[in-house]
Amino acid sequence: MSVTDDNYRLKPLEERHAWDILSWRYPSPYDFYNPPVDDHQEHYVKQFMNPEFNFHAVLDACGTMVGFCSFGTDGQVPGGDYSDEALDIGVGMRPEFTGQGKGAAFFGAVLSHALGTLGPERLRLTVAKFNQRALKLYANFGFEVNDEFVEQPYAVPYSILVRRVADPL
Repeated sequence: MSVTDDNYRLKPLEERHAWDILSWRYPSPYDFYNPPVDDHQEHYVKQFMNPEFNFHAVLDACGTMVGFCSFGTDGQVPGGDYSDEALDIGVGMRPEFTGQGKGAAFFGAVLSHALGTLGPERLRLTVAKFNQRALKLYANFGFEVNDEFVEQPYAVPYSILVRRVADPL
């Protein structure tokens, strides 16, 4: 499977997309993001389909799902301070498309959708600190580290990045 171009569009996530995401496997050290493999697969699909989490599939021009995103509390990680008003964004790119220079177009489509349809004043991302590729990408879009914390019980360090919509890139 290959992405034919970087013109991405978003559409609400369908159940078939959720099942597809559950099969994704990232190489180390990104295997941290691998979906769980257990007897609760249907529970995870229901989470993806929960309208409260506002999941979307990110599709290329041929309709291939290259990733997904969420807008809302699903983008938060337990232990972080989310008391300030902001739109939380969670993202995931299909493993075989990561590390190929497509992140800016992919995240640009997610950001354009958020700004064009949801009208937030501030945007927020929570990123595992080891994920330097993602942190660099988000910094290029004007996000700045606002807070850091360690998620328990796994002792994973995270950064919370924010960007005011009114701030220029």
